[in-house]
Amino acid sequence: MKRAWVTSSIVMAMILIAGIASFVWIQHQVPSQLEASSVLDKPMPKEEEGVVTKSTQEIIYESQKLVVQIELDNGTIGSGFLYNDKGDVITNAHVVANTEDVQVINVDSKEMSGKVIGSSRSTDIAVVRVPDLEGKDPLAIQESENAPLLTEVLALGSPLGLQNTVTRGEISGLDRNFELDPFTYEDVYQISAPISPGNSGGPLLNAKTGEVIGINSAKLGDESIGFSIPVLDILPMVKQWSKSPMEELPEYPELADGTDASNEQTDADQATYLVQYFYDSINQGDFVTAYSLLGTEWQENKSYEEFREGYYNTLSVSIDQVVADPEGEEVAVNCVITTEETIEGEIEMKKYNLDYTLGYENDQMMILSGEGKEID
Repeated sequence: MKRAWVTSSIVMAMILIAGIASFVWIQHQVPSQLEASSVLDKPMPKEEEGVVTKSTQEIIYESQKLVVQIELDNGTIGSGFLYNDKGDVITNAHVVANTEDVQVINVDSKEMSGKVIGSSRSTDIAVVRVPDLEGKDPLAIQESENAPLLTEVLALGSPLGLQNTVTRGEISGLDRNFELDPFTYEDVYQISAPISPGNSGGPLLNAKTGEVIGINSAKLGDESIGFSIPVLDILPMVKQWSKSPMEELPEYPELADGTDASNEQTDADQATYLVQYFYDSINQGDFVTAYSLLGTEWQENKSYEEFREGYYNTLSVSIDQVVADPEGEEVAVNCVITTEETIEGEIEMKKYNLDYTLGYENDQMMILSGEGKEID
């Protein structure tokens, strides 16, 4: 009987201890679980560093502080941007042609003195050193690779003297080549972002990263087609000028009377480019664009399907020669091309001599008519 009582007491003690332990566990664990699950305003985890990209407004705000307006005594106005911590500003050679001392105005309208330390006779690039900008962090430059087609871009500068102007568009063409005496433009970007007189020398930015990918340099007359020199192509040259400034700057007698800082093209230049653009589009298989360059009357007489069918057997086209001759309000263009075609399953090379007439329709230059013949 005594043993049974002892056993009973032990069992009761164990039950009591288990009850106390359960109570303590509930007191400590349940409230914390309820609190954790009922916090509605718990902050969301932050995105990983490097994933968040800058907004367009942020890119513009930060970049404009490093874009300047360049003024010459003859009234020429252009743009430029800070590219290193020495106070060196990249611009176009045609903006600072035939001068050494220029006036530079920043986003806060502060006027500073600048001196041209490098300028090219063949490439439309120059560098201006501005002591007041020394020590400032420059614009970031995309140094890895040239930008691909359809990259979204921002063009910054002072078109028509309107400082802090930004336009947006995209890279609409690659590897464009033309000449504007005395400069040769090779493998430049064609851009849809509108630029005007005064934009020359301003930066072309990647709209996603804010990095400089080009220098806005020329435009196609009154059209909204601009051209920007890839920054990677000129970096070695400008870095050399920054390291060792030129002792004597080149002269530009072609620009002695001053220049419109937009560096606009003549009708002959536009006509030459348009014919080249036409065949570039054919080479890329972009027949819609090529057809859109034809005048109204030509399109009325030839449907898009008929136009496209005429190039079914054409594998490639290369332009051997282009000569433009203005004739009043129109421009006659003669060109010699070499084509690679498939004839009955065989690939053959052929040459053609073609004559085109270009003129304006609704203020846009178009290919109005054309005829040609094969050269034996």
